Amino acid sequence: MSSYDHLHDTIQPLRFFEYGQDADGRYRFTEDELPPQVHLIGSGEIGGKARGLVFVMDYLHKGGELTQYQSSLRFPDSTIITTEIFDDFMTQNQLASAVKAGCTDKSVLESLGEQIVSCPFPASWEDSLVRFLEHESRPLAVRSSSVMEDNTDHSFAGIYLSDFLSNRGSMEERLADLTHTIKRVYASTFSPNARAYRKRHGLDWRNEKMAILVQNMIGSQYSHGLFYPLVGGVAFSINYYPWTTRLKPEDGIVRLVVGTGTRAVGREYARVFSPKLPGLRPEGSDVRTIIRASQETVDVLDMEIGRLTQRKLQTLSNPLLTRICSIVDEDGTLRDPFSAASMLSSDQRFVASFTRLIEGQTIMPFTPLVRETLASLEALLEYPIDIEFAVDFSSPEASKHGSPLFVVLQVRPLGARPEHREIPIPEIPADRRVMECSNVLGNGTLKNIRHLVFVDPDAYRWDHAFDIARAVGRINHQLDDLDEPYILIGPGRWASSNPQLGVPAQYNEISGAVLIVEMSTATFSPELSYGTHFYADMVASGVLYLPFHEEFGDRLNRDLLRQSMITFQDDFITHYTVPQGMNVYVDGQNQRGIIALAEPGN
Repeated sequence: MSSYDHLHDTIQPLRFFEYGQDADGRYRFTEDELPPQVHLIGSGEIGGKARGLVFVMDYLHKGGELTQYQSSLRFPDSTIITTEIFDDFMTQNQLASAVKAGCTDKSVLESLGEQIVSCPFPASWEDSLVRFLEHESRPLAVRSSSVMEDNTDHSFAGIYLSDFLSNRGSMEERLADLTHTIKRVYASTFSPNARAYRKRHGLDWRNEKMAILVQNMIGSQYSHGLFYPLVGGVAFSINYYPWTTRLKPEDGIVRLVVGTGTRAVGREYARVFSPKLPGLRPEGSDVRTIIRASQETVDVLDMEIGRLTQRKLQTLSNPLLTRICSIVDEDGTLRDPFSAASMLSSDQRFVASFTRLIEGQTIMPFTPLVRETLASLEALLEYPIDIEFAVDFSSPEASKHGSPLFVVLQVRPLGARPEHREIPIPEIPADRRVMECSNVLGNGTLKNIRHLVFVDPDAYRWDHAFDIARAVGRINHQLDDLDEPYILIGPGRWASSNPQLGVPAQYNEISGAVLIVEMSTATFSPELSYGTHFYADMVASGVLYLPFHEEFGDRLNRDLLRQSMITFQDDFITHYTVPQGMNVYVDGQNQRGIIALAEPGN
């Protein structure tokens, strides 16, 4: 019997899109309707992120199964601060007029966030938070869970704030830290990124409300007061852009990092693989490329300062790293450590390969567990899904279990699958071809795009990267006011937080782009970054993507671009306006992508 048949027979009355829905179409619960690990503060809605997780936890509580390795599967203890508290906070502080001004006039958005955070938290709800903190002394993950979030048509992936707290100090200090973080999440409801996202998807800000999902943070405290899970990651049951013909979309995709999963959902280096063929890498099998594309920076919770911070992988003093990392010898050889007691010599370093974890079963049945869980969750929700997770190696519960635990942190339905059909590309004269790419991903067409924003890879300087990102954002906002979509071309990875990998633009600074091109150079390497928030937003928004590799024969007709009208130009950026428009054709099946001037008169 397949996973779907088993689930269908077991829980037919339990349907995700009806779960918890009242007569008004809102999703509300009482405490006794929830599984034992979930608690409520307030009687409002719980939001999309919380609902996905609670639905799955409820299914398991009622006897359902997701995998034959069920004993290794866990969920965090979760407390949901419902939208009732958000409503009371907004009403008590008389924020309605300020929010209306901010959501209709983006020029006042920045000050709106500061105003919201400075407002007092409702005293009537502080007692509930104190009671929660009296029973919860572990570090906390505080996650957004808005009523619009994690919808199949608009995920809001990476748009709203989530944060981590050490949960240390006196009760007064812990309460102040928690309420301050809750207010920061509330403020993110009306951030520039959120405003741009809602506008792109045609969503009314007046329908948005924020709940909060508070979970115990998964992980352990290691040396130097650093708390983190050894492994964090995201997994998709469907991969809309397979990088090889040996993989199908339904084979899924996983993205792994050392430390918290915040690095997995950002555009940083991570280990990417499909549960179907875990040894097959998007970056290929060349050892030098594997080393260059491996994670260097780890996100950890510093218990002393009480905030998430970054550490270089090589500086972490943790003997468990030998269970997930390979070692690079002086001669460039990549090998697995002989034992957990292996010590690095001065001419060796760790590479976050995760080879023993994902390609073998000596540590735990990681890959089959992920594969079965993704398939079962997709059947359960009746939609492709993605999850965020952590692997707990050393907590008391993991030690008692005798092997690492796979902890599911979030479950989210994905948007409808884009078409995977062949895109016919017409015969286009060479003098009308702006760009030609091979090795493309996805499918789609765009017609009559009149604007192209180009960050020249030859001129790009990473020490000016944030100024470049802000300048791109200003052009984006100008075109947004004109309702003009545009093509965005630049070096490396757009929206990376690391300026040495690409332009560190925020979502609201590139929200109007309908095609994103990432150009490879000797310094920059484009990567779709499967499983990141950037990836999720591209899928949800229908944005097309082209990786450009001049070394593989891809061509950019700079002379043709220079004949276009220049609307703006500085040392790094040129904004071209093309009155006749440009057409885009992306045919992933035949590995071909073209940007071309539209035929005059059409």
